Amino acid sequence: MDRNYGRIWMRVLAAVLVVKFAVSVAVVLNLRPTGLIEGLATAAPANSTTPFSGQDSGDDKECHPELLRLLRLKMARLDQREARLDQREQDLQLLKKDIEEKVKQLKDLQRKLEGPVKKQRLKEGARLQHLAGVYSSMDPVRAAVLLEKLDEDTVTRLFAIMKSKKVAKILANMSPEKAARISARLYGKNEDQ
Repeated sequence: MDRNYGRIWMRVLAAVLVVKFAVSVAVVLNLRPTGLIEGLATAAPANSTTPFSGQDSGDDKECHPELLRLLRLKMARLDQREARLDQREQDLQLLKKDIEEKVKQLKDLQRKLEGPVKKQRLKEGARLQHLAGVYSSMDPVRAAVLLEKLDEDTVTRLFAIMKSKKVAKILANMSPEKAARISARLYGKNEDQ
């Protein structure tokens, strides 16, 4: 029987030590009383100033109203700032959607315009190719007389398509000034390519 009392006594001592340790940890961590610890806190002496005693120190009572007022003011400012930021975020989302819609519209318009522009370029290229063929088949003297009357940009584009031997014969029959300018443009055009 003495052994049983010894075991019971050891278990009670271990439980007391565990409870004391839990209360100490709660005090150090400034935890609020809950469950078993709350029951232990009510058993604490009345003059205790632990967080579990339910009593405030005198310094806290003087500081609390001003501190609470400042905290409420700060919270109100933070709430206003958060509301403004939320509104800005909503505005930015609307702007983003608007910009995305306009970009989509521009891309659609670009696709619609690319078709006719491409067709126009193909037609213009075919006409230029045909005209180059016409001037290539002409007598160089007659071609030079006609090409002298065209603007230099058109002549340069025609010469860029024609064979070099034919261009040389036509240039030889043009005025030296115009032939020099067209030659310079052809040289510049060939460098770009």
